[in-house]
Amino acid sequence: MSGSTTALSNSFDNGLGTLGNAWNVDQSVPGQITLAGSSSVMEWATGPASGHGYGTYTIEAQVNGNQPGPGIVFWPGDNQWPGQEIDLMEITPNGNGAQYGTLHWNDGGDSYSPIVFWGVTSGVPHEYQMVWEPGKITMKVDGQVEATYTDHVPVDYAHGGMNDTIGFLNNSSHTSLTVFSVDYAPLAASAPVVSAPVVTASVGSTAVVTTAASSSGAAPVDWNALAAQVEANFAATGSWDLTATASPGVAAAPAAPHVDAVVDWNALAAQVEATFAATGSWHL
Repeated sequence: MSGSTTALSNSFDNGLGTLGNAWNVDQSVPGQITLAGSSSVMEWATGPASGHGYGTYTIEAQVNGNQPGPGIVFWPGDNQWPGQEIDLMEITPNGNGAQYGTLHWNDGGDSYSPIVFWGVTSGVPHEYQMVWEPGKITMKVDGQVEATYTDHVPVDYAHGGMNDTIGFLNNSSHTSLTVFSVDYAPLAASAPVVSAPVVTASVGSTAVVTTAASSSGAAPVDWNALAAQVEANFAATGSWDLTATASPGVAAAPAAPHVDAVVDWNALAAQVEATFAATGSWHL
């Protein structure tokens, strides 16, 4: 199954969905599955395109017990180990029930980097989330960032690497894992096209020209230039009101930059929001 660009949502009201590789899974309660004793369920891993790639994975689940056994696992699509296994939740072996995440990679053998989720407890439901993007994996529990990886981050199949399949396991008679829902949203490939004007600003002796991106292949937006435009508008008008235009008298003063064009600030705001929707970052 190649699911790198296909969204997934399963609340277990109608079976296991894509999690067809199942063993000893309790499906007796609608809206959840439970893994106790020795049990597992996962998507079929049959090749590099199996499973999913970059995107946001959200799991609603509850761990019972304080011993190693339960796991939320993203398994290499080619079903080879050691490999790019990503564990969104496991239990430490010291008996205190601490949960942690791990990134594995093949370095001539299994190499891994665990990070403990301090304060995350068993016995209650949690929202576990992993955001996999180029060069970065972020793990969250109940919306709180618990781990961030920027080294050894795997590349997904669509970008020349391999996908991972979604899986759950339990291998202890003293623990269990109940999963209530699984959701996957692929990482947006690009921002929606939003028309924005060409603007020219003069900051000091430097002229700044900004051209908005378009579907016809125009140059991408120069966000630094847009920031300069905002600052120029403020210096010229004394207001951060984005609909304000420069006063001719103020603009003529040597210390104040001049704004040559009326900027459509609503269009620029839409462009910024589109970039955030595509990248998950406000960083310009």
